[in-house]
Amino acid sequence: MAHRRFSGGLTPTRILLIVAVLEVAIDRIAVPLARPAEGVPPHWHVGLDYVGLFLQYFTGTLCVAILVRRSVEAILERRGKRDAIAHIASIGAAVLAAVALVMKPPDYVVVALELAFAIAVIAQVAATFARGRDIGVQIGIVAIAVPLLIHTLDVVGVRWLWPETAYDGKIVAIEHAGVMALCVAALISPYVFAPRPFARAVTRPGPVVVAMAIAAAGAIAARMWYPQLARAATLAIGVTLDQDQADPRLAIYLLAFATLTWTLASCAFADTEARRQVGAGIVLVVLGGYAFQWTHHYLLPLLGVALIADAGRRVRDEELAGMPITTETPPIPDVTWSSYIATVKASLEKTLGDVHSVTTRGEGGLATTMLVGDKDGLPVRIRIERIDGSVIAFDVVLGREIDEARGATLCLWAIAPRGLGVNPSGPPAAPTFKSGDAGFDDRFRCRGSALAFQKLFGEGLRARATTTLDGWLAYWEREAVRYRVYPGRGAPLDHPLPLSDLALGRPAAPDRFAAVVELLVEIAQRGVEVQPAAPSSLDDLPAMPEGS
Repeated sequence: MAHRRFSGGLTPTRILLIVAVLEVAIDRIAVPLARPAEGVPPHWHVGLDYVGLFLQYFTGTLCVAILVRRSVEAILERRGKRDAIAHIASIGAAVLAAVALVMKPPDYVVVALELAFAIAVIAQVAATFARGRDIGVQIGIVAIAVPLLIHTLDVVGVRWLWPETAYDGKIVAIEHAGVMALCVAALISPYVFAPRPFARAVTRPGPVVVAMAIAAAGAIAARMWYPQLARAATLAIGVTLDQDQADPRLAIYLLAFATLTWTLASCAFADTEARRQVGAGIVLVVLGGYAFQWTHHYLLPLLGVALIADAGRRVRDEELAGMPITTETPPIPDVTWSSYIATVKASLEKTLGDVHSVTTRGEGGLATTMLVGDKDGLPVRIRIERIDGSVIAFDVVLGREIDEARGATLCLWAIAPRGLGVNPSGPPAAPTFKSGDAGFDDRFRCRGSALAFQKLFGEGLRARATTTLDGWLAYWEREAVRYRVYPGRGAPLDHPLPLSDLALGRPAAPDRFAAVVELLVEIAQRGVEVQPAAPSSLDDLPAMPEGS
C-alpha cells in the first residue's frame, strides 16, 4: 500500500512542492532573518540570497508551466462549460503572472492580475460543484477561496472604493477578516478535506502524532523565541503578529496550524491519489501565503485551488471504489454454485458460441468464476468474484480488456435504490448530459459523448436497459464495453444473480443472467469493432486489472 501511495516518481507537481518549500525556507525566512542590521552582508549571505532569488523565479516559472499545461489538457478533455471557463480564466491569470515574472509590470497589469486571479478562483470553485461529487471538498474549497477573495477586495478597496482617509479603518478591518477567514478554513479542514470514511481517518496514529508534535513545537517556540517566530510568520505567509508582546490571537493561530497539519498528514497518507492531490493543493495555497508581494504568491494558491477542484471531481468515486469489500450477500455452497453456473453456461450458449467456464481459488477465501464466449467474433468475458461463498462483484467485458482507470468515451451508472448505499460511478468521462428519455434519465446518470450514447442505445434498448441494468456501464470508442455490478451495494441483491434463492437452496433459473448478457451483446455490437485476433479460450485471457 505504501508503494502505491508514493509511486510515480518526481512529477512536476511534486518538484514544485519541494522547490516552493525551499523558497519559503531560504528566500522568505532565512535570508531576511540572517541579514545583518548594519554593514555589508558576508559572502555566504550574498550567496544564499542569490539561491533564494533563483528559487523564487524557478517557483514562478514552474508554476506557470504546470498551470497552463493542466488547463489546456482539461479544456481538450471537454469536461463541460464551467470547467472550460475555469481553466481559460486560469490561463489568463497565468499569462499575466508570466509578464510580471520577466519585467516590472505597470500598474494596470498588476490590477489586471489581481482581478484575473479573483475571477479564476471563483470559476474554479464554481466548476467544483456538481451532483454526486464530494460534499466536503465543495464546502472546503469555498472556505479556502474566501480569504483569497478578501485579499482582492482589499486591493480594490485601496484603489477605488474607499478614500485614503478611510484606510486605517475599513482596510485594516478587511485584512483582519482575511486572516480570520484563513484560521476558519484551517480549523474546519479536517471535517471537509480529511479522507473518507472520516471515522477511519481519525483513528490513524500517524497524522495524530505529526499534529501533536507540530503543536508542541509551536508552543515551545512561541514561549522561548516569540519575537523570531512572529517575524518568521510574517515573512513566510504574510500573517502579521505583534512582535513586541504575545499576540492575543496566538492561541487561535497555533490551534489552526496544528489542525491543518493533521489534515495535511491525513491526506498525505490517504489511499487514493485524488485525496493526496487535495492535500497537495492545500499545501500550495499555504505556501503562497497571504502577503501577495511577488508573482508566485498568486500562482501557488491559484494552482492549489485548481488541484483541489480537479480532485473534487473524482475523489468520492476513488474512495468508494477503495473501500473494503464486504460480504453482506449470503454465502452460497460450492455445490449449489457449480450447479447454477452449469445452467447459466447452457443458457448462454443460446446467445454466445463456444462458451467455456472455470472457477479458480485464491487467498483469503476469494474464488473467481469465469465464463468466456463470443458472438459473431465479439469476445465476451464474464467474471464473478466471491469471498467465502458470498458474491461481491459481477463483471462483464465485451471487446478488449481496458483498465477501468482509463477515461471512457461514455459512462452511465444506475441511481441506487433507497437503502442500498451508493453505487460507484465507473470510469471517468465528461461532460454530464441527459439522454432526453425521462424514464432513462430517472434511472441513470450519463457522462461522456452524447453521440456515442445515441449510437449504442436505441429507443428499445433504452427501455430494456432501464428495467434490466444496475451498477455501471462504460464504453470505449470502437474498443470495448464493460459492465459491473456489486450486488447488495448500490444494486439489488438478486439481480442479475438470484443470490437469495441460491443461498436457501431453492431452484434458481438463469433467465435474468442471460437477459443481461444478451442486452450487453446487443449494445456492444452497435459500437465495438470485432478484433481479428480476439481470445477464444480461457488460456488466451490477459490478467484482470488488480483490484477489479
